[in-house]
Amino acid sequence: MGVKKERPYIVYSILGIIAAGFIYFILWIIFKDRMPLHEYASENSNNYDSYAEKAIVFFPLLFFVFIFIVLMKPTASKRFLRLQSSLPTSKIHSVAKGLAEIEGTLVMKTPLFSPVNNEACIGYYYTIEDIDRDSDDKESYRTIHRETKCNIFRIKDDTGIIEVEPEGIELVLLEETNVSSYGGKRYKETLLKDGQKMLLVGYADSRNGIPFMRKDEHYKVLGITSSSGITVWNKYQPLLRSFMFTCSIILLIIIYILTQ
Repeated sequence: MGVKKERPYIVYSILGIIAAGFIYFILWIIFKDRMPLHEYASENSNNYDSYAEKAIVFFPLLFFVFIFIVLMKPTASKRFLRLQSSLPTSKIHSVAKGLAEIEGTLVMKTPLFSPVNNEACIGYYYTIEDIDRDSDDKESYRTIHRETKCNIFRIKDDTGIIEVEPEGIELVLLEETNVSSYGGKRYKETLLKDGQKMLLVGYADSRNGIPFMRKDEHYKVLGITSSSGITVWNKYQPLLRSFMFTCSIILLIIIYILTQ
């Protein structure tokens, strides 16, 4: 599997623009007409109350749009959750070629050894986080490294067994198995282990008449999660959507009232 590192260039760019604007404002207060764009800054200063009223509406609306874009941005995990909720669970013995959902017990072929606790496993999702402390000694975490590795494994149910080629696999809604902190960093790993009962969505294919599962290239999905965890998710996801919809309506009503 590939290695992913955090690239918060957009965040740094936004912070840089805010910092540059603040520095310009301080310099403009000191030097006034000596600064470039003096007329524009002076007009903003003279019409501050008018712009502030618009900002009261603009910023909540901008925040709402940002949250909407984040929630709607397609990811492999979101595609997996959407597809598994609509796909029927197929028996391994009779799974048809194409996008499919299967459920069964994991069977390890060749073990990997996890980076945190050196446990034998089928695969893992591994993160490294920087630990930051504020003046009150409260900790915050910033992910600086992500990595997913997985060996070829099998899944079996009461009808048969099938091999899974894990290139591009996503571990979805799985809790961390091991967490360790030292040297100003926190190390976390989520493991796939022999004997776990899991649900997998991917593409059912065959080679020389032997079926196997791989990543679906059309939907860009090969995801795995725990059978118990996905049951809870499917139960409460409609409630979460209703809550988000209600919050959106309330926010729009507030914006409407502020504009009157």
